[in-house]
Amino acid sequence: MQLLSPRLRLLLIGAVWLLTLFAIILWLGGSRQKHLTIAGGLQGSETYALSQAIADAINHSRTGLQITVYESGGSGENSRLLEAGRVDLATIQADTPVTDRVAGVATLYRNAYHLLALDGAGIDSVADLPGHRVAIPPASSGEFKSFWFLVDHYRLPRDGMIALPMSEAAADFAMQRGQVDAVFRVRAPGNAAIRELIGERRMHLVPIPQAQAMALQEPAVEPGVIPLGSYRGHPALPEADLPTAIVDRLLVARSDLKPSVVHKLTRELYDHRAEIMDANRLAGFIGPVGEESDSVVAAHPGARAYYDREKPGYLQQNARLFSALLYVLVIVGSGLLALRTHWVRSRRMRMHTFNRQLMDIAAAVRREHGVEALLQRKHQLVDMLDEVVRDLEREKVSQEEFEHFSFTWQAVDALIRDRLHLGDALPAPQVEASS
Repeated sequence: MQLLSPRLRLLLIGAVWLLTLFAIILWLGGSRQKHLTIAGGLQGSETYALSQAIADAINHSRTGLQITVYESGGSGENSRLLEAGRVDLATIQADTPVTDRVAGVATLYRNAYHLLALDGAGIDSVADLPGHRVAIPPASSGEFKSFWFLVDHYRLPRDGMIALPMSEAAADFAMQRGQVDAVFRVRAPGNAAIRELIGERRMHLVPIPQAQAMALQEPAVEPGVIPLGSYRGHPALPEADLPTAIVDRLLVARSDLKPSVVHKLTRELYDHRAEIMDANRLAGFIGPVGEESDSVVAAHPGARAYYDREKPGYLQQNARLFSALLYVLVIVGSGLLALRTHWVRSRRMRMHTFNRQLMDIAAAVRREHGVEALLQRKHQLVDMLDEVVRDLEREKVSQEEFEHFSFTWQAVDALIRDRLHLGDALPAPQVEASS
């Protein structure tokens, strides 16, 4: 005999095929590589080098992410490319104006304002810049904006500035030839290109001591220092910790990039940090994007999910409150349980009393022979039933207890009826005459 009909067998086979097809589709979707593009800045810059180190480490890890780094003009151009959807990721200075189409992934490292001047040029402070030739980064870079922000903060006349936008290589050449008096850059302290430019030449770094005041106008700027001897050990350059303005270099993503992709990218960034550091020491400064309240660029939901993975949940944060509530609930629950136990016990005792009274009536009925006495017992029985019914209505007794009582009550009632029916035939009790 066949256990399954042909139609049912076909349905089961079809279901198995559909499940298999669905599993294959899921597997293919999960194993498919996700290609991402990064606008990494000018080729040869420390930002581009770090972006390439990140891409190489993640590409070699076979995690399903494939990253390509493209050369770009700097933070300003990077933000425009990102907002236009032409790249997935970009590196920008934290003071670069962005829209809500840009979200943070990680802080890469900290940049410092560098104002490097020739000895003898007469530039010992920012206020000395007017009338001097200053090589500044190209207009597409965030550093270009930073220079003019610095000029405006010191209220220097723009028309008195001889600011010459040019590439890093051109600025180095002009500085070495004495064709410019100073060069402005925003770089990580100890930058190799600046160290090479200085070499043994007679140059000095100009302090920028008003960073805290600058932060009132630009929240991304913080006060910081270029440490003593960052660019030369002997004679030391700078000669002491040099006050300057600090601004973070960020890795950002399109805000519409899938959170799962950004979460995976952020995880891989930290999982392969050692390999990235082998290629670029700046990777040692990689850190999370700041909290929403103190970050100029909001973190991408995918990155925030990674950073918050070990944060205590709501229950953990309010553990003491919930412990107190649980303690109160236990006490209240114990009290209610005790009250219920007392109520159930008292109800059972009440039903026990009624049942005992029924047994007493039954015993009395067996002893008595007069009709009047039996009728009196009948009245007692009816009164008892009335009292129990009222208790049932007031929920002093349960339905189950009432049914048990009814069974006994009916038995006693039947006994009384039988005795009344036989009442005339019952002999009167004999009383012995006294002698």
